[in-house]
Amino acid sequence: MPALEAEVARIIAGLRHDYLEDDGETPIIVLSALAEGADRLVARVALAQGARLIAPLPLPREEYRRDFEPGLKPGNAAEFDELLARAIAAPVIPFGHGNSLEAVRTNPHKRAEQYRAVGLFIARHSNALMAIWDGDQANMAVGGTAEVVKFTREGIPLAVSRSARASLDGSEIGPVIHVVAPRSKEGSAAGAVRVERWGRAVIDHYRGGAFKRWSDFITRFAGRLFGIERRDGRAKLSDAQRRELEAWETFGVLVGLTRQFNREAAALASDLAGRAQMAQSLDYLFDGAEAPAPGQAEPKQVALALAPRWSRLYSISDTLANACHTQFRRDWFLLFLLTFLAFFCFAMFAYQAIELLLIAYSTLYVLIFFVFLRARWGRHQERFLDYRALAEALRVAVYWRLVGIGLRPSDVKADAAGDGANVDAHTVGVLANAYPIKQPSELAWVKLCLQTLELLDRAEGVADERALDPVCHGIVRRCWVHGQYMFFRRRGFHHNGVAEALETWAIILLMSTAFLLAPVVVFVATGEVGDTVFFGVDLLMVIGLLPGLAAALTAYSERLALKAQARQYDRMRILFERADRLLPEKIEPATAPLVRAVYRELGIEAMRENAEWVAVYRQRPIQPLP
Repeated sequence: MPALEAEVARIIAGLRHDYLEDDGETPIIVLSALAEGADRLVARVALAQGARLIAPLPLPREEYRRDFEPGLKPGNAAEFDELLARAIAAPVIPFGHGNSLEAVRTNPHKRAEQYRAVGLFIARHSNALMAIWDGDQANMAVGGTAEVVKFTREGIPLAVSRSARASLDGSEIGPVIHVVAPRSKEGSAAGAVRVERWGRAVIDHYRGGAFKRWSDFITRFAGRLFGIERRDGRAKLSDAQRRELEAWETFGVLVGLTRQFNREAAALASDLAGRAQMAQSLDYLFDGAEAPAPGQAEPKQVALALAPRWSRLYSISDTLANACHTQFRRDWFLLFLLTFLAFFCFAMFAYQAIELLLIAYSTLYVLIFFVFLRARWGRHQERFLDYRALAEALRVAVYWRLVGIGLRPSDVKADAAGDGANVDAHTVGVLANAYPIKQPSELAWVKLCLQTLELLDRAEGVADERALDPVCHGIVRRCWVHGQYMFFRRRGFHHNGVAEALETWAIILLMSTAFLLAPVVVFVATGEVGDTVFFGVDLLMVIGLLPGLAAALTAYSERLALKAQARQYDRMRILFERADRLLPEKIEPATAPLVRAVYRELGIEAMRENAEWVAVYRQRPIQPLP
């Protein structure tokens, strides 16, 4: 036990040092079901290391305690109670399909299914899974460590998940930190305590050290430069090795995104102007709401009372996204402006051979790469997309919370399965599960944020039940449905107008080029090249500049995806316009479930549209223009 405790302590310290860089902003949270043995060992060590604890329970608390009586050692029930009291949250896993309190008391297999459910819950909500285990894969007991490790490495099979979406999404797939631990039973596969390779050691093992990675980068760059097809360096890895490498690479990206967001959020909250911008973001979220009746709370106050964590994080992510968006647009504008000026200076130098123009061209060329490198180094575009994706998901989450989506609806007949101590099956993960199927790194981060927020909601004492309140319905219908309809109508028209204007000017410039080219051809054919100068303007120089300007305008429109955005916005405008007409001003008990269903579908479509929007911009990374 002392050896295992020492290794777990080293792992937690290693995670903090390698991935969190001891910045103090991002906490380590350990999920443990507090079963006797390894579960409690990790919880004890983690708490001693300053981590926080969440204790998901496979069964209602009193029923779960029966598994520790008499237990392996005296006082283990008291130890369970002591650790549980230190947990910031302890959600009870709902009974699975066809299961019940009576069934788990009489049927060991049904009880094991609940242990499987809590193992999957931990895997789905964790960035990484720590397994203190002897590595015996032959003993694949239901709900046992070997099974949970297999699910984490390979995903949940359809027969277990009973959901095509959940199995395809694979939110439980991630890296495993395997602490090899011998067991007292005969035939244990382990002989001594040791920790298998994990984290950066896995990446260094499969990809090589810093020198190897730099040489691979140079090889890839040269291959792209000269059009040489390069071999897939991972082809020689087995499927298991490739999954392990990709899991740790994704882990690093996700933790990096979280650290960056937390760092910027802390700086924003400590700044007076930042706090004012956050308040303004929340005001805009409820812009257009009707004035509250006498004695009624403001819409923003209603949201802060019913969804405090979601509202606060929306204001943070929206403020950060707006700041990054300003920087993102400025980067593109500077790149296009500097590129055109450089082209102009070089063209003028070609005609006039003035050294100052060549110096100006060289200076502008340096400035172009300075702007590009600053944007790439500061991840301006990536941060804008990440924060906007999170903000839009949180926008849906706040409105869903107000109308009770994600909570047990008290105005609908409760499911007869289970008992009152359990969390309803639709109250944990409903927001995250509605988000589009995760993709490596970017969208997976948003999904992880939603999962974590739903889990941490349990620590805030948020009510489990809520009826569809008429006041909340009025706020959401006016601010979200009607507000988004007006937003998409306005922005779609704006984007389409700007795109068409840029396209029109590009055509005019090209037609002007053709118009000016005709007399120049005549002059050249007659041997009167000098006559191409009119009113002090050399037509040859103008003809050389106009196509470049037309190309710059077209590229600017394409890089900002104005047409693509306009099409998406038009689709969403139609959707929210239809919902605005469908939703009644006043709700009746009979229509409450249907109204809630409309809100749910709208939220799913809004998150899907935002994920597609992110994908559009991911395909247009910021780069120097040719």
